[in-house]
Amino acid sequence: MNTSTRNRKGFTLIELLTVIAIIGILAAVLFPGVQGVMRSAKKNSALNKLRSIGQGYMNWAGGNKAISNGAWASGKTQSTSLSGYAAILADGASLDSGELWFLDADPASDGIAAIPKTVITKTGSTVSVAAAFTTALTQGKSGWDLYTPTSRSLVGNVNAPLAWTRGLNATGNWPAAGATATDSVWGTEGGHIVYGDGHVSWCSDTLTTGTNFFSKADGTASANWKDSAGVPQGTVPAPTLVTQN
Repeated sequence: MNTSTRNRKGFTLIELLTVIAIIGILAAVLFPGVQGVMRSAKKNSALNKLRSIGQGYMNWAGGNKAISNGAWASGKTQSTSLSGYAAILADGASLDSGELWFLDADPASDGIAAIPKTVITKTGSTVSVAAAFTTALTQGKSGWDLYTPTSRSLVGNVNAPLAWTRGLNATGNWPAAGATATDSVWGTEGGHIVYGDGHVSWCSDTLTTGTNFFSKADGTASANWKDSAGVPQGTVPAPTLVTQN
């Protein structure tokens, strides 16, 4: 008895629609989790970059040095701009990595054509800020806020803030994320702060009871970094954030 069989090739429309529906459901379930993992990885990368900056500063300032206010130039230890601040550490502490100053998750980095590899260039004994680093700061913003003048008592001080995620305001919180100097990187989630002893903390805000990260000389808490022990008090000019250029 002869039997005939029909070979099936491909899938039916119903099978294809079923597979597509399953993929859609899996994507809806997994995508938020993947985004969360990626964001956590970027936060961890940012933490490591800020820790490197803090350790670089400590290595440089360990010889009883500090950064004062003024226009930066080769061989100078003064600055009112982020490029000059970075150049001091690049030259004095060998912290010559341009990538440390920019964050992948930062909306302000979206307009940067190429993240610079270095901060400075050297011609003999003359140090200059690398053109690519200057260009990057023109096209975007650094992820960090820093201030001058710094204090010699900053090094080793567990309570004295050195630098933090861009945008923290005087009331102790971070604003919405964005590309300007007053916008933040992570939005109202918070930001990282590195202290004079090199440790880095994540902080949702510096005002909420129990999370005050800035302490005055008398031990009381403050939401404003300018009030912190270890930040120069009563100096002229007063401590101010370096400009983002």
